[in-house]
Amino acid sequence: MAAVWALMQSFVLIRLLGPRGRLFGPNLWCTEPQPRVALTFDDGPDPRDTPAILDILRETGVRATFFFVGERARAYPELVRRAAREGHECGLHSDTHPWWFSLAGPRRTHREVRRVLDTLRDLSGTMPRHYRPPMGHKNVFLSDEVTDAGLEMVTWSVRAFDTRGRSPERIRETLVGRVRPGGIVLLHEGVRRDREGQSPTVRALRGVIAGLRARDLEPVSLEDLRAPLPAPRPGAASTIPEAPTSGRA
Repeated sequence: MAAVWALMQSFVLIRLLGPRGRLFGPNLWCTEPQPRVALTFDDGPDPRDTPAILDILRETGVRATFFFVGERARAYPELVRRAAREGHECGLHSDTHPWWFSLAGPRRTHREVRRVLDTLRDLSGTMPRHYRPPMGHKNVFLSDEVTDAGLEMVTWSVRAFDTRGRSPERIRETLVGRVRPGGIVLLHEGVRRDREGQSPTVRALRGVIAGLRARDLEPVSLEDLRAPLPAPRPGAASTIPEAPTSGRA
């Protein structure tokens, strides 16, 4: 009975607090089907991963979205400036990334939104548009706080659990195999690495980009995913693969 109770409680928490949960306000986890997917990175900036990721994105011609943590942005401001300077979107991922964020009260929730907003606005020179809560967990005060700050809540449609010691090959196969047109892909910075020096996320990234393109899915920033598609060339056929309906929960 105890195991059944624990399982039921876990299910309820996932439904309420998880990336597609609706109880604490709407959030965007995918868009209408289109031949693009948003490539997003959480938990940075990281002094080793962020430069490596930016190098790969520049080499492959990809614009992505970085959901930065405020205290880490203040520790490594030049990495935020570089990401913005190279055309990437800077989103908010709370100010301190507390693991108990779903239990935060109104004052702490306010600080976790407003302080990172001020930090990233100053460092990037632009007004951020999107907020992703820590671990995708929300609380009863967050939706109003995000709206009052002029932001929109965003989660994701597919993740590779790259923070759990998975190999680069498994990260690539999971993301490329499961993402759908118009989806939002979640990866992380600062993932535990082996002695080779690069995190499995960084080592997987080129393969993820190549695999998405092999499926005729172009990796883009969240801003670009939500922008209108370029007008097709005269005579060009539409090649949007099958996909689920929009994911505004």
